[in-house]
Amino acid sequence: MVRSCFYSFLILCVFFGLSKDCQASNVGLFPGTRVSAFQSVYSGEKGKSFAESSSGVGAGVSVYMDGKYLTPYFGFKVGSMAGTQMFLDNASEVSTSFNYYSASAEAGFHLFPIERRKKGFNVYFSGGGVIGYNFVALNKEASLENIPYSDQSFSTGYVAGVGSEWILNSADKNKWNLNAEVLFKNESSTLFNQRYDLSCMVFSLGLGW
Repeated sequence: MVRSCFYSFLILCVFFGLSKDCQASNVGLFPGTRVSAFQSVYSGEKGKSFAESSSGVGAGVSVYMDGKYLTPYFGFKVGSMAGTQMFLDNASEVSTSFNYYSASAEAGFHLFPIERRKKGFNVYFSGGGVIGYNFVALNKEASLENIPYSDQSFSTGYVAGVGSEWILNSADKNKWNLNAEVLFKNESSTLFNQRYDLSCMVFSLGLGW
């Protein structure tokens, strides 16, 4: 599974280098930049995910190419979350507070079902691959026997969803725009000696230029 996700990530990186659709657009090849803030709402099995916890928050930056129907992108995100929930210590259930930090690289594309307008409102579908790094620290006052008080690991997965943008000006370069996305991220890792589900819904707002 990890290998297939890694290959998918490489394929999506190749998408980022494609320029046929970009060349067909009158706006050219100049890449855009977008900064965003997001909220993550986790799901999954109790004790094997963050589904019991409050939502996480974070920020990201991405660069993308211009195109009429296809805009490949590459981005980097960081996030954090603090809460209290149950963790599995082998067969035992331990409820403790924790701090969670993540960083991830993401590559994919935005697909516009209707030709992208140079100014105004556009809607798109989004898809991509994710490689992440995760660190979790548990309260040291918790009574643990078989799992560590902190753990870290890499993760792989994918994102898919819908988004919208509002291009405020029609300049060939530095096109200011507002962006909103709703994405589902399917991601997993190995934490605390078990397969840990990091899947979540991601709600983000961004500003691009």
